[in-house]
Amino acid sequence: MKPFINIGFIHLPTFYLVISISLLIVLSFLSKRVERNKNFNRQTAFDLALVIMVFGFIGGRLLHVAYEEPRYYLLYPLQIFQFWNGGYVYYGGMLSAMIASLIFLNRKGENFLRWADFMAPAFSLMYGLGRMACFFEGCCYGKACSLPWAINGLHPTQLYMVIAELLVFSFVFKLKSKFRGQIFFTWLMLHSFCRFIIEFYRNDDRGLMVGNALSISQIISLVLIFLSVYGLISYKSKN
Repeated sequence: MKPFINIGFIHLPTFYLVISISLLIVLSFLSKRVERNKNFNRQTAFDLALVIMVFGFIGGRLLHVAYEEPRYYLLYPLQIFQFWNGGYVYYGGMLSAMIASLIFLNRKGENFLRWADFMAPAFSLMYGLGRMACFFEGCCYGKACSLPWAINGLHPTQLYMVIAELLVFSFVFKLKSKFRGQIFFTWLMLHSFCRFIIEFYRNDDRGLMVGNALSISQIISLVLIFLSVYGLISYKSKN
């Protein structure tokens, strides 16, 4: 784990460096995707990407504050704005980004599922690359592990998530949509399934465990899997 990269007197947080590089890669991917799909407006695509990034950041931070450490932030409210010290909840960012995207697209008279299908591979790629930041930071770590690929005696759950999501990305990127919503719901289902399984190997403090068996993230994953399957069946039947 290497939370900082030292270049002379400059100390760069590895987490934000990896996230920044990941964003550049994803935006480049998105630009090429727009070029190959002339039916999608470039300006709308990048405006939507900005909405996703901004509200994903805000939602991830707010859920961390409200759910994971509310007592701490009540005592030290100014720490809420010191985001460089870490503290994000991915599902909070994902859900807030989706809601904001829905509002943004509705105001522009655009169909949400049409754009969700288009953006899903980029969203998946960002998640897969971004989890490398967790690896360098040392957060989202796993349980004790004696397998050959263990790192510091722990399951490298961050790398599990990277590998799983990049496999999901490669699948949804090549998926040819036969009906609106197919790519988006397929990505959401596969992503949530991978997250549900990998959570069993995580050992960091993720807050309340339901019935001493499932984490809140796993409960959310199960809900998203159900909604994804329902969406696939429902929208397929309409075409």
